[in-house]
Amino acid sequence: MDASAVNKRASGRLRKQPEAHTSSPFSSSSKRKRDETDEVNAEGDREMPDDYESDDEEVEEEDGEPAEEELREQKKKARRAKPAASKRPTQKKTKVNGASLPYRSATEGARKRATKKGSARSAANAEAVGGLYAEVFGGSEAQDDVVGNWLKRFDADETVALAEIVNFILRCTGCEGEVSQHDIEDPDGMTNKLDDLRDEYQASNPTDYPLIAKGKAAGIFKQSLVGFFRSLVKAMAIKGVLYDNPILMENVQMWISTMSSAPDRSFRHTATLMALTIMTALCGVAREISEDSAKLSRQAETEKKKARVNQDRVKSIERNAKEKMRALETIEPMLKDWFDVVFIHRYRDVDPIIRRDCVAALGDWIVTMPDMFFDGQHLRYLGWVLSDTASTTRGEVIKQLHRVYKNKDLLGGLKTFTEKFRPRLVEVATTDAEISVRVSGIELLDQLRDSGLLEPDDVDAVGRMIFDSDARIRKTVAGFFAENVNDLSSSKIDDLGGLESLEESLPEAGDENNDTPRLEWLKYKSLAEMLGSYDADDNLPSQIERSKGDGGLALHLGSGDSRFSLAADALYEKLKEIKDWQALAGFLLLDNSDRNTNGVADDALLQFKTETVLAEKEEAILLEVLNASAKRALSGLAEQLKAPKTKLTARQREHLEEEQEEAARHLAGLVPKLLKKFGDVPSTAAAVLRVESVLSLPSLRDVPQDSVAYAARLDDVRKHFMSHGTDEVLAPASNAILHAKSYGELEDMTEEKIAALWEDVVSNLSELLNPATVAVRGALPYEELTALSNNLLRIVRLSSVSDCTPSLEDSSVTAAGGAGGEDYHGAIDYIIALIQRANPASGPTPDADEAALEDEIAARAAEAALFYLRWKIKAIISAVTTSNGPGVSMDDLELLATRRDAYVTNVQSALEARKPSEGVSLVLASSLLEMYTSAAILRDVKPRPGMSDDYTALVMAFTAELQTLILRVFAASEKGFAKLGGKKLEAGQLAREEEAEAVDDDPMSDPESDDDDDEQTHTQTQTQTQTSHRHEAKILATLLAEQKLCALTGKIIHALFADVLDAVPVRERLERNKSRLGPNFKEVVAYLDLEAAQKKGKKGKGRLRAVGKGKDKGAVVNGKGKGKVHPKSNAIVAEEEEVEDEIEDEGDDEEALRRRGLVDDDDELGPEREVDEAAVDGAHADEESVMGD
Repeated sequence: MDASAVNKRASGRLRKQPEAHTSSPFSSSSKRKRDETDEVNAEGDREMPDDYESDDEEVEEEDGEPAEEELREQKKKARRAKPAASKRPTQKKTKVNGASLPYRSATEGARKRATKKGSARSAANAEAVGGLYAEVFGGSEAQDDVVGNWLKRFDADETVALAEIVNFILRCTGCEGEVSQHDIEDPDGMTNKLDDLRDEYQASNPTDYPLIAKGKAAGIFKQSLVGFFRSLVKAMAIKGVLYDNPILMENVQMWISTMSSAPDRSFRHTATLMALTIMTALCGVAREISEDSAKLSRQAETEKKKARVNQDRVKSIERNAKEKMRALETIEPMLKDWFDVVFIHRYRDVDPIIRRDCVAALGDWIVTMPDMFFDGQHLRYLGWVLSDTASTTRGEVIKQLHRVYKNKDLLGGLKTFTEKFRPRLVEVATTDAEISVRVSGIELLDQLRDSGLLEPDDVDAVGRMIFDSDARIRKTVAGFFAENVNDLSSSKIDDLGGLESLEESLPEAGDENNDTPRLEWLKYKSLAEMLGSYDADDNLPSQIERSKGDGGLALHLGSGDSRFSLAADALYEKLKEIKDWQALAGFLLLDNSDRNTNGVADDALLQFKTETVLAEKEEAILLEVLNASAKRALSGLAEQLKAPKTKLTARQREHLEEEQEEAARHLAGLVPKLLKKFGDVPSTAAAVLRVESVLSLPSLRDVPQDSVAYAARLDDVRKHFMSHGTDEVLAPASNAILHAKSYGELEDMTEEKIAALWEDVVSNLSELLNPATVAVRGALPYEELTALSNNLLRIVRLSSVSDCTPSLEDSSVTAAGGAGGEDYHGAIDYIIALIQRANPASGPTPDADEAALEDEIAARAAEAALFYLRWKIKAIISAVTTSNGPGVSMDDLELLATRRDAYVTNVQSALEARKPSEGVSLVLASSLLEMYTSAAILRDVKPRPGMSDDYTALVMAFTAELQTLILRVFAASEKGFAKLGGKKLEAGQLAREEEAEAVDDDPMSDPESDDDDDEQTHTQTQTQTQTSHRHEAKILATLLAEQKLCALTGKIIHALFADVLDAVPVRERLERNKSRLGPNFKEVVAYLDLEAAQKKGKKGKGRLRAVGKGKDKGAVVNGKGKGKVHPKSNAIVAEEEEVEDEIEDEGDDEEALRRRGLVDDDDELGPEREVDEAAVDGAHADEESVMGD
């Protein structure tokens, strides 16, 4: 066999020539040159064979459980061994030339290795193998004894002992072949021999090898293997073989280095590990020699300085020092040769495990032998591997750099390395795909920051991670960010004259007096400034957030705490000032007017007050910080109270309860004061209302409420609910109302306040409307249109948390003689009629702002009417199912059906009159789908005996005309997203021609806009900033278009499950571009496959039915499965360059759908969705179903 077949990864550098083995020691400095027949690639590495396969996947965990047969065997042996257990005399250390080997075995100095579960090979198997392998892994002897005995055999016959080492190495790779004494004595035939052994090994079709064995076996095997070679090198150094007989190490290096370049992973991995271990052990020996040499030199100098110099002692010390230096000069070339032959090639191996081991070993060498390895030539390898494709390897680099930067003595030599690779370190910390690597990277940059090795831009880049969406990242970066705040605060103190001067100027502040100036004010000001400077997304919609790593945009579908609250929560343990939420509230309540007055320039107190004045944005930020701080403090008290009774005494529990009650009372008293100061501005008013939500924590529901303060707080919420018209304030205000309903003892007061609020809202609506022009577009001025739109939003928000039917049906709001002769018997009739304002006016065309307001009014009216119909359906269900329910009269059903028909008629006329691509058409179509789906639940209602089921007349299916209108809107949304995202829709069908006529042209959605942008960039003088903003605007539009498409598709699927749409054509239309519009749309459409998954998987407590092609119409019913739901991301991320989706379809079984998050165990719906707790299946009316929005 050709020698080049084995050495295809060998180094192109000079290497020591393998000498023929002789029985007498000698040293050789000759280098081994590459054979002229070797094939070398452009990088000086041997090429891998074409059939070699390896990928850079994540390194699997090596810990696991041993096989069942192996466990049984071990238990039997343990039972047999128990009677024979007895104390054995301590074994003496093996003596080598009269010297005891001062090292411990791999089992922490145990004299006899006990049998371990999950070992690479059991003791019996190791004994069957025999030889040195049995001694190392058999467990009968400690490592130091094994090494000592082998060295004795080496003294007796070097050839036999060396063959034993080589065979041990082969056994460790999993190869059962052996070399003979003749092979050892013929180094020129080594390559051919290894070729034969590899071929023999591959013929056995191996599936794994000891180092990657399953379970704990690989870890135990690696531990023993590494321990043996470390012990061997140390023993060779103590005996002197390492220096006096270098032929031993040269022959070991020759065999190991050759195997480390083999194409077989088992040979290459095992040999590389051995080489790295030998180098690490050599570094340890060299370090000890270097320290001993330095110590001897100091002793010699000390002796020479004595009054009476002992020349003999000085000569003896100097002689020993020279011997140490000669030994060191012997080891250093060995280390260099090992490094050049093995490490230089294996640190870029195709196997990520080998690359990781190389990086870990290099870190050991740098720390152990900095004189040789701590330089730019060796540090650069760590920098290069920072860009490794495997996250485990990148993580190992960060770990080793932690060790290097932690050593203060090495910082001076790291400046050049840091300058070169700092951008990559920052990139890893901010944008790495693996969270654990990012966490380690942030911790490393924190070390660099403490050492003054980071630039201001780098500090800012890491600081912005405090807004990251991952809690682990926020928690890790909190310490880094807190130091930035402390530095900013310290600089402010220095500007004000220094700490001592400032402390003398400030008055003493008591614990209860939060109005007195204190140093903490500067910390609060610094915190607000820094959070504000790192947040630059004021112009983005509320549901859009920017990734703090790569700057991409993400659409968050779930609501929750603001990014400032999440950041403050992460900083809670790092900034002690945040924990004192009462002091923070006092700082926010200060009157800024007396802090801006003119005064003496050198008045330190006045300068301090001026410096701590907050801007409007900073006030909003600190209100969010107050929200997080108060929530953490009160939740912490609740957690302490939940402790077992055995951990808290009665006195401690009573004290905690009093503290919790006092904190809740204090916070309740702060909310009205905060609303009084910050209630005029929507952003700060919303922040204060979120602070109020802290009082609704489940742990505080049992805390007694002061009825007077509670009533005043509800009055404040009512006031701001009516004074603001933006969802920014109305959303937290409605949540506050919902939370107020949870206090049982104050329920009557809460209902009274809500009724008064409904009265205000309905009265405001009646004042804004004229029955003669209620449905006429363009009949109101701009100011009245704005007020009407805001009031409708209040109705929508209030309807989501309380029953709206009594207020909207109030007969006091009646009128006759509408534009079409209609009679209005309540506010709900006005609201239904307002939907007609979506129809284009026959008169002059209003301006764009007024037209947008008219559309907004129609859309919000449709949503408000939808809530009314849902509450009515919920009332019907309660009336016919409860034992003492009043039932439903035909007059009520007829009136509800009349309003339902008017709702459908108005929406249908608007959809026919407007283009399907317009926003109002999307809202109206979505509302209509939800109305039909909500009514379908009445099919499954089981009335009590004797009760009529006339209410089922409210259930309707879509007419052909309505279904066509819905699909037109869907097609327009589909095409609009496809244009923005650069997707290609299926072509060549008649329906597509209708869709093309239905969709109006949008410059933003022009598929050629990218090319046009590129041309304009070259032909016009546009700045880079303008280009970036335009590109980001397109990404934002794409995100919103995808969200709308997916939301509409979900509602259509719900309607299919409710059996109110024609299954076959609608399903066919939804699936037409299933794989063309991205993974998010594909996952939504995949819900159609739940029926097939349920039948195939045969799992779940209830039945899951979906509409199938060519089958009868069905519905979803109680799809509760036993399997664990795989968490899905709550964000749709827009990438800057869209590519064709190449996602393979997973199997349509239930397990695949569960992995994709498409089968839920339980659906917990909010109060406003109670009516949608089931979908209807006419054929299975006895089964409960779930149909959440």
